Amino acid sequence: MQIPIEDNFEDVLMKAATGRSIGKLELAQKAGLSVDAVNGLLAGRADEALLRKVAPALQLAPEALVQLARNSWQPESIQLDGLKIYNTPFPSGYEGMSVNSFLLWDHASRRAAIFDTGANAKQMLADIAAMDLKVEHLFLTHTHRDHIAAYSEIVQTLGPVDTFASEREQYPGAHIIRHGETIDLGSLKIEARLTSGHSRGGMTFVIYGLDHTAAIVGDALFSLSMGGAHRAFELALKNIREQILSLHASTVICPGHGPMTTVADELQRNPFFCQK
Repeated sequence: MQIPIEDNFEDVLMKAATGRSIGKLELAQKAGLSVDAVNGLLAGRADEALLRKVAPALQLAPEALVQLARNSWQPESIQLDGLKIYNTPFPSGYEGMSVNSFLLWDHASRRAAIFDTGANAKQMLADIAAMDLKVEHLFLTHTHRDHIAAYSEIVQTLGPVDTFASEREQYPGAHIIRHGETIDLGSLKIEARLTSGHSRGGMTFVIYGLDHTAAIVGDALFSLSMGGAHRAFELALKNIREQILSLHASTVICPGHGPMTTVADELQRNPFFCQK
């Protein structure tokens, strides 16, 4: 099943306006629009001419924003041997929202690691048993409740698992992992990168050794959008550019919400980061 894109164009507008502390009246003045026109856009009424006017005021790429409003593009389904995505409804049973978690394994050694927990871990735990994997680590991109909701379920089933979280966003019983530190998992290497902004201690975990490099980014970056960062918006933009979008164009981005994407697609299509 293809996971839908997390944010609509109006979500992008609101995140940009909130992050830059631009209210509706100021935005209307900067864009040369009426407040009613701005309200309409924020309510989801797509008008391409108005979007092209409002985008520069929010430092968004106009054509990328228009393409998002057209709903004309979806990332191709990405599959990486040794890495699986799990998309679970959050709150549990509510289909309107969902959260991602990821399972990584080394084929030769059967050693495995989990990244975030999702809202429930039933299918992940079934796959771990079916593939006879030994889960050694659980990495938390951040500790917002949708990303740790199934922690107890995982620990109760697998027993104690070495958990790692940022020193800026510690979690009970978790080891601290710092920017630049690496952990080996058989033939694979996992590198921690601090990508705070959406959350104070947000971490990205870059995985080397698969067919393509992969980056588990939590809520730092989504396909065609980014996580809300109204308290540290410029920091979030800086960290995303320097720690995620600086990776090779073929790098697979594995976000906390929405579909997997690539560095190349986000540099070309994400209204926050592309140049058109």
